[in-house]
Amino acid sequence: MAAEGETLVLEPAELVPAELIDDIRLHKPELINKVPPRHPLDSELSEIVRQVRVKGYVCLWSTVLEDNIAFVDDILEDDLRPEGFVIYSLGELSKLFGDSSLSADSLRMIHTAKKYGGKITDVRPS
Repeated sequence: MAAEGETLVLEPAELVPAELIDDIRLHKPELINKVPPRHPLDSELSEIVRQVRVKGYVCLWSTVLEDNIAFVDDILEDDLRPEGFVIYSLGELSKLFGDSSLSADSLRMIHTAKKYGGKITDVRPS
């Protein structure tokens, strides 16, 4: 849960039990003051995940990594993965940006490993 102005953001919304919705609405002003504000990156990551689930992959230029990267659905067949991009699966994306806050240097180091065939299996904050 996060606050976005006067809006509470519950993600994924479909996992919020219906019986809690009325209580959340009743206590909304208090909750907005207690929960952290939503970071703009959260919205961007949510949109990337949504697009990957719809299209199978998202290709983009990373200014931090200074490279082309693609986020792909974990089940996307190898021959459908975009060429010329360093590929990150949705599973890897969730590990990179889940609960940890990695520095740009750490992300660049991980990216270098990915370029040489590495896989992200666990992430610890730097």
